[in-house]
Amino acid sequence: RGGAPETPLEIQKEWLCSQRVEKHILFLCSGLKELSAGWVSLDASRPWMVFWILHGLSLLGVTYDRGTGRLTPGFPASPTLMKALRDAPSREACIQFLATCQNDSGGFGGGQRQLSHIATTYASVSSLIIIGGKDAVDVVDRSSLKVFIERLQVQDGEYKGAFRVHVGGEVDIRASYLAMATSRMMKLDLTAISVSSMVDYIRSCQTYEGGIGGEPGNEAHGGYSYCGFAALALIGKESALNVDRLLDWASNRQMELEGGFNGRTNKLADSCYSFWNGGLLCLVHDVLHRTVLADCEHAEFSSYAFDPTALQEWILCCCQPAGGGFRDKPGKRPDYYHTCYSLSGLSLCRSCPWDGHAGESPAESALPKVNLLCNIRTDRLKEAQELIM
Repeated sequence: RGGAPETPLEIQKEWLCSQRVEKHILFLCSGLKELSAGWVSLDASRPWMVFWILHGLSLLGVTYDRGTGRLTPGFPASPTLMKALRDAPSREACIQFLATCQNDSGGFGGGQRQLSHIATTYASVSSLIIIGGKDAVDVVDRSSLKVFIERLQVQDGEYKGAFRVHVGGEVDIRASYLAMATSRMMKLDLTAISVSSMVDYIRSCQTYEGGIGGEPGNEAHGGYSYCGFAALALIGKESALNVDRLLDWASNRQMELEGGFNGRTNKLADSCYSFWNGGLLCLVHDVLHRTVLADCEHAEFSSYAFDPTALQEWILCCCQPAGGGFRDKPGKRPDYYHTCYSLSGLSLCRSCPWDGHAGESPAESALPKVNLLCNIRTDRLKEAQELIM
């Protein structure tokens, strides 16, 4: 490779130069305007669009200024970029839109007068935290949100302990994660849920391969594996799973040639799994590290769950088209979802515990650190939780 950059920080600094960053920001801002009729299928996912875009922007150093109410870069920007940021919806407009998605019965729907859904609830709450400030955080009706989340847990039958995605809706292991993550972000005390039943249900979703499926008997999947394990981590019950088997399955998802992760056995690499699988492996590493240290006071723990340098090269060299945004894989078009989770994956590469350069100061890091359990910037989550009484 000659003089090519070798460390995660060097790779990010070379491939995320200012011109590329500006193109990514312009791409993300294009989704904050009124969209064409071709986007109608995502009408019930508008809070997700807001989350994918605002989270991506925040990782690239663009956040809402609470004085001007406009998106503001944390670096010198070109006139073209400054105009795009001025033309983007204001901070107040974003807060007002998300407020219209909230229902009196608790939770948020995909738009005004739409049914409350745990997925759009997570996206809305996360977006308000990213926007930041007491007025944004106070939009969330924590009392009705608590009631809404508690109503989602299945009380008996085959799926006892699982969570539904909406009242009377289908069961999905992602709902368990979204319920726990939203509760953590909003500091909710879910007194009416059965933790033991939820743990039993998630345990039943771990497959013979070691990963976790969406329901008992389903194929192991990277996104579901992250959701199941993170849900347990949010309540301190990670050891309920066979963690060694999960580590074996998840670490084998990194492709030897491409460097990226696939989501299932014998599938192609996909940039979104940079966070789903990468975040999962960081969480598993933390559990095993604590276990080893607890077993032996003087133990040394060394584990390389995945190669962050190879992962970054996959994201930045193969999934970063010249026009801005990130894509699933070469040959695909960029989109807001893959841009969001590619950037989250790049962020965790810089902070994964086995990276020899992870100890450098935050000022030297190319991307801010994300909270592994909630996937928003750690500083924004900390600020929001300090505002919640």
